[in-house]
Amino acid sequence: MSRYGEIAAWFRARPRAFRLLARLNRVLPLLFYYLYPLLLLQLAVRQDGGRFWRVLAVPAAAFLACTAIRHAFHAKRPYETPGFEPLIRREKTGDSFPSRHMTCAAVIASAYGSVYPAAGAVLAVAALGIAVARVLAGIHFPRDVIAGGALGLAFGIVGFGVL
Repeated sequence: MSRYGEIAAWFRARPRAFRLLARLNRVLPLLFYYLYPLLLLQLAVRQDGGRFWRVLAVPAAAFLACTAIRHAFHAKRPYETPGFEPLIRREKTGDSFPSRHMTCAAVIASAYGSVYPAAGAVLAVAALGIAVARVLAGIHFPRDVIAGGALGLAFGIVGFGVL
């Protein structure tokens, strides 16, 4: 049995752990989906135009760059490998590398970190949670989330000067 098969068997034998993994795969990306516009709204209300435009443009650029790289590689997902049985099934094929969820999570955590360092740190931990959950679920290979996180962090460092 493969290493992933052993991990999947562990989760299948523990329904609570499996449900937690499934929830994390849904909830953690939603956290970023909802918090990002809130940061933009707050900056707009405070009339902080300089940071508003940067917080808007840098994640947008990271998203577009990630999307272009994904289309260029059109890398298969783990569950497209014959005999691979993911914990969480998806219909999407290809475009696995780099993980867009991780790219966005890393750059949004960086955006928050540039305005609210403590919130950025909390979101960085949540981004790591996304990485682990996506790999454990069988949605991405480790290389996909590592590359996505590195891409998002690179945009964060260049765009916001945070590490």
